[in-house]
Amino acid sequence: MAFNGYLIKVGDYQIPHKYIKVSSYSPYRTVQDLDSYRDGNGVLHRNTLSHVPNKVEFETVPMLTNTEFGEIMSRIEENYIIPEERKASVTLYIPEKDSYVTQDMYMPDITPTIRDMQNGQIRYESIRLAFIGY
Repeated sequence: MAFNGYLIKVGDYQIPHKYIKVSSYSPYRTVQDLDSYRDGNGVLHRNTLSHVPNKVEFETVPMLTNTEFGEIMSRIEENYIIPEERKASVTLYIPEKDSYVTQDMYMPDITPTIRDMQNGQIRYESIRLAFIGY
């Protein structure tokens, strides 16, 4: 499947592009070995694992209001499989494959930084969001 118009989907919530600083979108598709070795002739024998945890991180656009950030977070939270773990089924676009991968992932801690407060609204600097596979 090629690019289908979104970068990341948490459950059934496609995070809108207008909230993503697109240049910061960075998916990691990893390869892991288990008990790989070199033989007596120096030839590498790799045993790669079929399931490896993926990771994606990105920043929000700067100057999100507390209302906009609240909307993003509430929609993500609605799609948690296990809220205490911030676990969700996440579908992410992998440019290397021009395709999508879906995997159970968790969201690590978020540390928003307030940029200013005006007219009863908080505005934030870019906020880093990430999801890490199980």
